[in-house]
Amino acid sequence: MNLTINQLKKKIKTAKNIAVFCHSRPDADALSSMFVMVGILRKLNKNCIAVLEEEPKKKYDFMIGEFQTEFPKSCDLYISVDVAGKNMLGKFEKEFLEQTNTIEIDHHHNRDSSANFTYLEDNTSSCAEIVYKIAKFLKIKIDSKLSTIIYTGLAGDTGCFLHENTNSQSHKIACELIDLGADISFVNRRLFKSNTKNKLKLIEIALSKFEYYKDTLIVDISYNDFKSIGYNPNDGVDLIDFVSSIDGVNLTALLTERSPNNCSISFRSSNKYDVSILASKLGGGGHKGASGCKDLKGDISEIKKKLQKEIKLFIKEN
Repeated sequence: MNLTINQLKKKIKTAKNIAVFCHSRPDADALSSMFVMVGILRKLNKNCIAVLEEEPKKKYDFMIGEFQTEFPKSCDLYISVDVAGKNMLGKFEKEFLEQTNTIEIDHHHNRDSSANFTYLEDNTSSCAEIVYKIAKFLKIKIDSKLSTIIYTGLAGDTGCFLHENTNSQSHKIACELIDLGADISFVNRRLFKSNTKNKLKLIEIALSKFEYYKDTLIVDISYNDFKSIGYNPNDGVDLIDFVSSIDGVNLTALLTERSPNNCSISFRSSNKYDVSILASKLGGGGHKGASGCKDLKGDISEIKKKLQKEIKLFIKEN
């Protein structure tokens, strides 16, 4: 059932103990949305906890508050943010789906519902943008810390306002957040101007594996590639922003083997292609210009062959 913002407000107001989830292997927007939502709920005097599968990436540590890694029992309300499909709940999927008091807050237009109630704004650039609007509707005071975290989600999902999901509203909200004290210089440096030596080694490996097909690019990084340079495979998704910056390439697919026989794919595209359609064919989802899928089981070479086949068919159909 789709909720209006007034209905969402009522459900939040009547709950006392609330747990907030985001998708597994969370990005800037997911973490921003979750911890800002927790902050909002606590300002409303709710007992609230953030729930994560594991410790997030170090570059997001300035956003991270208290969280737990086990499913909380007996909550009045379970809220997910930035979750476009059931499988994106990771290890919490089964228990979350068993609850009857669940709400999902999301912005993905190509999605698979995983909650009893949905608050969706699929014309927004990020879930953080929706959470910001909810905070304003609930008359929550946004301080400089919260505005910095909200800006992180907004900048993260728009690729620092470069992706096709950027619109005038995105810039307007960014301006409001700056006026509220958001430290945008810090956030932009942390998200877009910070690389480790191992990240540069990974880029070197990626450059040797470029495979072009018409106006598309496929790059595959195996678990052994990661292991050879001592790089954390779960950080490999960041590489997509580098490999998708090539002139003349309208669709980029980064295939990474996070653990033996367990792969993920990140997609980026220009306005020419809607990669959320391509991702959905492989069990994933996301946005027109940025999508992905995870936990693809099997040998990376076999998954790559399937990916090549799907891309060729996708290009032919589009």
